[in-house]
This record gives sequence, structure tokens and C-alpha cells, in this order.
Amino acid sequence: MRINEVLYEQLINWHLVKHNFDGENKPTSASEVYLSQLIEQILNPITESFGKLNITYGFTSPALHRYIQRLSPSGTAPSLDQHACAELNSKGSEICGRTGAACDFIVHGYEDQMHLVAQFICQQLNFDKLYFYGRNRPIHVSISEQPLKHLQIMQQSENGRRYPGKKAFGPDAITLASHL
Repeated sequence: MRINEVLYEQLINWHLVKHNFDGENKPTSASEVYLSQLIEQILNPITESFGKLNITYGFTSPALHRYIQRLSPSGTAPSLDQHACAELNSKGSEICGRTGAACDFIVHGYEDQMHLVAQFICQQLNFDKLYFYGRNRPIHVSISEQPLKHLQIMQQSENGRRYPGKKAFGPDAITLASHL
């Protein structure tokens, strides 16, 4: 299967809209494999079923990771979120111990109905983790070599801080997603 070049470019260049980062956001060959799998296993089926999507947070190279952690780390969890794929930090350790790939996205035309996209992912796709932030918010989804099919519903406190709410795995994730 030929990789969807538009989605690949979005995964790499998502930061151009959000950050004044002038470094290179180039994945290693190991990370490219995971990014290709993310496109093939998750993003292409979503595009085929729902239409055009927009990546709001994609791949983070070590340089972009350092930039984000220095200037706007709020709401990020690089050791868990899989945005760095198989990239290594300056000490030679994986930025995220759970390799794979992840992105956050929103589907055009479904900006207020992202629960339908989350339900589709839980029912139809072999995902690792899905963080659901609300019907009108981007979805975080990842892939890995050993997918957990973990749905995590995120809540928001009165002061705007996000925290984990209900969660489920496998078939229970499908049930939980049906209540979004």
C-alpha cells in the first residue's frame, strides 16, 4: 500500500501552525515505520469512513520535543503519549518507553461529533490507546506492536486542568465508547 503522503506531511509538519520552531522535525527510519503503520491502520480507515482529517499534534522529533518541553509542556506526557515514536533523547534512551506512533486529530464535518469517530475506532480498528477529550475536541490515538485497545476518557477540572476519568480495555472499550 502506498503511504498517504498528505497525512504523512501533516504528521511531520503539524507544529508549523502551533509553534515557532525553526528546527527539523525529521523521524528516524524506525519512527517512519511506526508513522506508516499509524497511517495505514488508523488514519486511512478514518479518512475513508469520515472524510478529511486535520492533525493537531503529530510526530515530535527529539529537537521539537525539547522545544515543546521548554516552552509549553502543559498537558503533554512525552514518556507515555507515543508522539516521539522510536526517537531517543540526548542520553540515548527512548523518549517514550512504549514505542509506536500517535497523533491527535479532528475530522472536518465532525467537529462537534468526535464521539462518532471514537466509537468507530473502538469498534473497527486495532488501536493501542485512545484519549477522548470531548465531542468537540481532537482525539488522541496511537498504535503499537501490542495494542491495548485502551479507551481513556479525559475530564476537565474547573480550572481547566485535564485528568483521567473512566477507562476500559478491549471489548469493554467498545461498551464505554457507546456511552460517549
